[in-house]
Amino acid sequence: MGVTRIVLLAVVGFVAGVFASITGGNSLLTVPVMMFAGMDAAGAVATNMFVLASLSLGAAVRFLRARAVPVHPTAGLILVSVPGSVLGAFLAVLMSELALRSIIAVAMVAMGFLLAFQPQLGASRRERSPRMRVVGYVAMAAWGVYGGMFSGGYATVLTLACVAFFGLRLLEGIAVTKVVNLAGSLAATLVFVVEGRVQWGIGLPMSAAALLGGWAGAHLALRWGPQPVRRLLFVVVTGLGAKLVYDAERAWVPRQGAATPDK
Repeated sequence: MGVTRIVLLAVVGFVAGVFASITGGNSLLTVPVMMFAGMDAAGAVATNMFVLASLSLGAAVRFLRARAVPVHPTAGLILVSVPGSVLGAFLAVLMSELALRSIIAVAMVAMGFLLAFQPQLGASRRERSPRMRVVGYVAMAAWGVYGGMFSGGYATVLTLACVAFFGLRLLEGIAVTKVVNLAGSLAATLVFVVEGRVQWGIGLPMSAAALLGGWAGAHLALRWGPQPVRRLLFVVVTGLGAKLVYDAERAWVPRQGAATPDK
């Protein structure tokens, strides 16, 4: 891949880092763009996980400095999310290129609807019952598998879970998500590194840019809140999602048609 494309991908990493620190959804931007730039789906997912770890580090440091990360439920969510992230990364390694592309496309469309119709939650803290918190931990343990496999939309759903299951304010949920995502993405990245899937020539410059973007985005989240950027993210996600759905549909149809003469 040429220097120009790598520089452009680094710019995308920074911009996505700013958005994702506020809204989540970094992978919904970076993975499709890496694929459009010529990377295969497996390499894009693995490299993006390394980028995501850097982004989460930058955002987490900013939120921690602002003392915006509550110990509960952060510690518990880290404990239940890391094993799922490792399992998800192994599943991503074993999946075919076409299956992985299809999952990415469906995830992007689903997150577009979520961003469009998400209710205004998290205006204030609300007490949750012990049973509700247990349900939250179990649900997020399962959700961690998806986080390690692709991660597109993982942080957004985790933020909403912090609000719905644990009664946090929206900004607290965003801060917790970045710390939990850092732990999970590091665990998944280790699997991809061992499997030799991370493309370092692209991953290193994108990660450096995403680290700065993550810090900048967290700073904006502390000052402004997520709503303006969430609207812009919706436009970008739905556009890229429609393109990937179109590509996936074209890939599946010829394969099914080619099998017909053999019956």
